[in-house]
Amino acid sequence: MEFVGAIIGAVIGLVIVNTVPLWSRFTHGVILESWVNILWAANLSMIAQIIGNFVLAIYRPARLYSFIQAIMTIAGLISVIVFFNVFPLDFSQMVGSWMNLFLKAVLILAMFGTVIGIIVYLVRAVIGTPYKTLAANN
Repeated sequence: MEFVGAIIGAVIGLVIVNTVPLWSRFTHGVILESWVNILWAANLSMIAQIIGNFVLAIYRPARLYSFIQAIMTIAGLISVIVFFNVFPLDFSQMVGSWMNLFLKAVLILAMFGTVIGIIVYLVRAVIGTPYKTLAANN
């Protein structure tokens, strides 16, 4: 069931991210025109999530589960890197430029955490750590 929820969340995210340019004029300049430059990476990440979770909803041996998680995490890392480099937001008029710096710092932390996640999933794919459901952990 968690994989179906992840698919639904990714589909909703896909719709929202791609419609942001339509309502950016209501954000008082926070969302910049450069938003369209991050769409390819955001779409890549969410499509990877949809496909990966669909496969895992049907079939998930340990190595495949970890490998697909690594692929989805790599797609997410690409998205975060592109977002950081383009940074299609500007909070300087609304709350101050400190928010831009803060969000860039958060993105840097997200990149480091994502790289660690990729390493963990790749190691698990090699050694075949079994998949455990949330219910099994309780």
